[in-house]
Amino acid sequence: MMKEYDDTFLARWLNNDLSEVELDDFKNHPDFLLYNKIATKSQELVAPTYDKSALFTKIQGSIDNTRKKGKVRSLYSTITIAVAASVAILFGIFQFINSPTTYTTDFGEQMAVHLPDGSEVILNSKSEIAFNEKNWNVNRKVELTGEGFFKVKKGSKFTVETEKGNVAVLGTQFNVTTDKNLMEVSCYEGKVKVSSQKKVIFLTRGKAYRNINGTSEEWEFSEEEPSWKNGESSFVSIPLKYVIKAIENQYSVEIDAEKINIDHKFTGAFTHKNLSIALETVFKPLKINATIVDKNRITLVEE
Repeated sequence: MMKEYDDTFLARWLNNDLSEVELDDFKNHPDFLLYNKIATKSQELVAPTYDKSALFTKIQGSIDNTRKKGKVRSLYSTITIAVAASVAILFGIFQFINSPTTYTTDFGEQMAVHLPDGSEVILNSKSEIAFNEKNWNVNRKVELTGEGFFKVKKGSKFTVETEKGNVAVLGTQFNVTTDKNLMEVSCYEGKVKVSSQKKVIFLTRGKAYRNINGTSEEWEFSEEEPSWKNGESSFVSIPLKYVIKAIENQYSVEIDAEKINIDHKFTGAFTHKNLSIALETVFKPLKINATIVDKNRITLVEE
């Protein structure tokens, strides 16, 4: 996790009060150049060029006037206010530039999202992607929750961050599925670098990697693109609970699976076009009865 800096730290930096160690550490932060650029601009706003003699005379006159009124404001407090104003401007501009652009899909919905570099991400149902559009050249990170298929523009480079690990890319096509305890990456073109559970894996075309609860596995496939893009979700030896969640996400239903073994491994697919057919395709081979209680609720019971 990248270190964050609060307003107190930034105030000390603007006032040249950081130690050498703190300053060196700050300069190594990937956002330092942006902080420095904004600080320079904010100083232009709060500290324009001035005539020192005229300023001193004006300050002296102000002090004399306030003394006559029985009130004195110290020059130190004035400087403090100026620093605080700089921090406020710095934070305001920085937060505006760093506010992420977020896209979210609903049940059974897919969405094509274009990144600032021309790359494309297609989100599967109940998924979310967030990235910094205004500061893309400095902060090339994409946060993904759910599932997305990435078609990266040739020569472009960025990192996909998930709860279970990261994927570094360079001109490639790949699919990422992420959940609380799951991370799965399939490479369809080019090469990707996957960092998960302190392990680094390089995937080339036709190779896939998965990590579930700290247990990882790799396999090969021959498909040209993810089947879910064309209305069908497919799986390779994955615990049934992830298939059940995929059905819920596609059809906006709740599935009661308390009476079955949700850790049973499933290999197969289901259609996005007909719920009854999808249920039969997945559960009948496993000898599980799927009963549609109403349009939003399904119960599963082993035969």
